[in-house]
Amino acid sequence: MMKIVRISMPDFLQNKYKSWGKKYKAKRDNPNKSNDFAWATYQGSKVNQLLLPKLRDDINNAHCSFCDGFPLDTTGETIEHLRCVSKYPLLSYFWGNLYYCCNYCNNHKLENPERNLLRPDSFGYEFEKYFIFDYDTGKLEVNPDPNLSDLEKQKAINTINIYGLNEFNRPKRRKDFLKLFAKTIEPDIEDFPYRFILQ
Repeated sequence: MMKIVRISMPDFLQNKYKSWGKKYKAKRDNPNKSNDFAWATYQGSKVNQLLLPKLRDDINNAHCSFCDGFPLDTTGETIEHLRCVSKYPLLSYFWGNLYYCCNYCNNHKLENPERNLLRPDSFGYEFEKYFIFDYDTGKLEVNPDPNLSDLEKQKAINTINIYGLNEFNRPKRRKDFLKLFAKTIEPDIEDFPYRFILQ
């Protein structure tokens, strides 16, 4: 999980995110209606389609916010709500709760209960602070640094488990891309997934 820097909230979202969140909460609170989440429409376009380019290109450089997968084709990209809409409907359109995400990470999280997670855009987040990479297994492990608090360690464990960061053949793929990166003449790190092991 690479550090990301979030740009300012788009103007249209700034003006509408509270009312859209309240509208979805009202829908969830109504027992006579389906409470499935569906993106609102703004000026004829679904809000997620307006946000995807900003999250993908302006913040993430087309890498998944959590596993750092790259590239994600248009059928494999989605927007992740770090705080689930089922529990936090008022945050369903809040800019700081929306992350560019691959379907693997998104779907794995949906199958797991909500827990404390690391935010790649939070102040002070750095990959090396929370994780180490095992070059033999290709897995991500929690940094054993004694300066890391129990809560910080638990958040790192939760992030690995909730997003399946050591599943879906990811450990082997990390090792394969590490070898490919080493063989590439003048490689551009942004053209590879798993940048956190290539730095």
